[in-house]
Amino acid sequence: MGTQQTARRDADRIGELSAEFAGWRIGRGGSGLWWAVRGNDLVRTPDVEELRVRLHEMTAGSRYATEAGKWPD
Repeated sequence: MGTQQTARRDADRIGELSAEFAGWRIGRGGSGLWWAVRGNDLVRTPDVEELRVRLHEMTAGSRYATEAGKWPD
C-alpha cells in the first residue's frame, strides 16, 4: 500500500473516531501509535481498534458530559 493510500486511510479512521468520540482529540503519531487525549486523559496504542475499545471503556465511566450534555450513568 502506498504512502498516500495509508495517509488517506488513517485520515478516514481519525474522522470516524472523532465523530464517535466527541471531546477527544485523536491522531496517529510518527511512531505509528494511535493516540487520543481529553483533559488529563491520554490513551496510546499501536492498534486503532484497541484505541476504540479503550475509549468506549473510558467514556462509559467518564466524568465528562456526553455529546448530548448528559452525564453517563
